[in-house]
Amino acid sequence: MEIQSLMKSRLLFKSVPPLLFALLLNLSCNYDHGVDPVQTRIRGEVIFNNTPAPEHVREVAFVAVKKLPPDNLLTDVVFSDPLPINIDPNRFDPDTVRFDIVADLGHYDAAGVLWRRKGEPWDIANILGLYTLPGQLTPQTLELTGDEPVADSVNINANWDLAKRDAIIEGDITFEDEWPTNTEIVAVAFFPVIPRTQFDYILYLKGLDISVKKFAKKFHYRTAVTSGEYKFISLFWFGKGGSLANIRAVGFHSCPNDSLRPKPVTVASGAVLSGIDFNVRFSSLPNGVNFCKDCGNCP
Repeated sequence: MEIQSLMKSRLLFKSVPPLLFALLLNLSCNYDHGVDPVQTRIRGEVIFNNTPAPEHVREVAFVAVKKLPPDNLLTDVVFSDPLPINIDPNRFDPDTVRFDIVADLGHYDAAGVLWRRKGEPWDIANILGLYTLPGQLTPQTLELTGDEPVADSVNINANWDLAKRDAIIEGDITFEDEWPTNTEIVAVAFFPVIPRTQFDYILYLKGLDISVKKFAKKFHYRTAVTSGEYKFISLFWFGKGGSLANIRAVGFHSCPNDSLRPKPVTVASGAVLSGIDFNVRFSSLPNGVNFCKDCGNCP
């Protein structure tokens, strides 16, 4: 099966390390006087919006991630067989696909849907959708236990617009001080406008890379994006137990002679834009870093 051979290929660790995916593992099962073995499972539906899929998409899979970001492809991630996708250019209605996979007992940091480009390995940054609770942006965890061996109704909205990426932006992130111990998620975020409110962080988000290695001193990211102009490229921080209102920018790509002024960049279709570096200061929490919202381009 093709997806098994893919497991042997090297992951893109997005200048940020890992990529998800692992072999489906059958759990050891308990028999009770001839009763069929009980397998721990995750099942639900994926609703694909903004169909059809772009032509460069090779396949799609549901994944459950034990550790985010994962350290090891074969031990930290469970994935489904390839999901059927709509490639009919004349059909635009949402597609609903069911999945049902066997998974290990234990805790999963996140679950979602990933896509793979033709001729390339799986990449954790290629996210079509995450399993979240209503009104939430951050991933919802899953727990498979002996008492509750099945996670049901793990339903995910997947957006094909997130696969329409034809360029790459990459750079180095330097962490100037100690990471907060309550860090849950950090992500590189890409905006075509400079966000002014917490709501803008959601409304105008055009790219997100959650593969940043937590507690690193320095990290190289390499993110597939849609070609065009980005006026604000930042690292977002989210703490355990927080809400959307607690998302904070803790660093951003700024003008070389004005650290408060975000530096816009433009990347052409098919191009790789390198050197988009910036520093992160966790000491700016709980409010996050200050940045100018009306300063215009770099002088």
